[in-house]
Amino acid sequence: MNKQASVSWTYLNYSILSCLGISLFATIVYAWQSEQDLYVFLIERNVASIPVVLFVIGGSCAFGAAIGYAIGHYMKRRMYKLSAALLDIERGNYRSSLSFSEQDDLGEIGNRIVALGKRLEEQAGLFQKLTNERADWNEEMRQEAISQERHRLARELHDSVSQQLFAMSMMISAVNEQANERSETKQKQLQLIEQMIVNAQSEMRALLLHLRPVQLEGKRLVDGIEELLTELSRKQQIKIEWLVEPIELEKGIEDHLFRIIQEALSNTLRHAKAKRMELRLRNIQQYAILKILDDGVGFDVNQRKAGSYGLSSIQERVQEIGGTFKIISFPNKGTQLEVKVPIIKRKEEQHD
Repeated sequence: MNKQASVSWTYLNYSILSCLGISLFATIVYAWQSEQDLYVFLIERNVASIPVVLFVIGGSCAFGAAIGYAIGHYMKRRMYKLSAALLDIERGNYRSSLSFSEQDDLGEIGNRIVALGKRLEEQAGLFQKLTNERADWNEEMRQEAISQERHRLARELHDSVSQQLFAMSMMISAVNEQANERSETKQKQLQLIEQMIVNAQSEMRALLLHLRPVQLEGKRLVDGIEELLTELSRKQQIKIEWLVEPIELEKGIEDHLFRIIQEALSNTLRHAKAKRMELRLRNIQQYAILKILDDGVGFDVNQRKAGSYGLSSIQERVQEIGGTFKIISFPNKGTQLEVKVPIIKRKEEQHD
């Protein structure tokens, strides 16, 4: 808005200066043509009891200000319209309802912005088409993908849970060797061991989310999400609430959204230390909008480290289906993740 306001002021200033310059020039030319003394004409002669020079300056400024304000206000509205069109595209709303009928440079820019939105929508459709075609290939390669995924998880389990189990065994040995220590010291050590066991179990369950199939294996997205969240609710202490609306999506899109949910839940369980989590999947204005919220420890999105691999994976999957990804988080304020995917129908469905 500041830039648009500066445009208005620019037109206002230029209009005032232009009118003032033209008026002074015309006055001087008139005085010269009428062979009048310039000083006498400008200073001593009056118009409505006002010296000519002051009348010319005041009138020119007032007239220029009126014209400048009108033109500046008109240009400000047009700039705001261009800004709104660009903001729609930035937010993933490619189907802009704005139109630009003016036959000038700004109108041409507006039409190109609208054309850019249509082009981006077409590219999103192509991304989704490629994803759907690749889903068939993924089905054939499912067994190999699962095998590779399990090998990767085995390495992660070794580097995380195994280290914690090793530390627990060392501390138990220390407790056993310190038989003459005070009971309070032993109690603290036992409590610490208990907490480490709880952390290890939580880490293990989060990692086991990755052992689930990459595809939904014939299930609809709604059924897969409800089954996953119901199972997690029984096994985890965290309170999970969800609202999932049935949405007609291509198989490849459903597989990617399901995998995105798995990645997000795994990151939350491993890093957020949240007590409550909420998941929503809704169809709003031909967009599938997925939101996952938690009340965990949060993080600085500009300096994210923990779970950055998972977030990068989510970002890549969202881009593959032509969607947009946004994450909002602050330290000790929880995290909100939003995925927005356009629902693009096939041409044969549109004709039907």
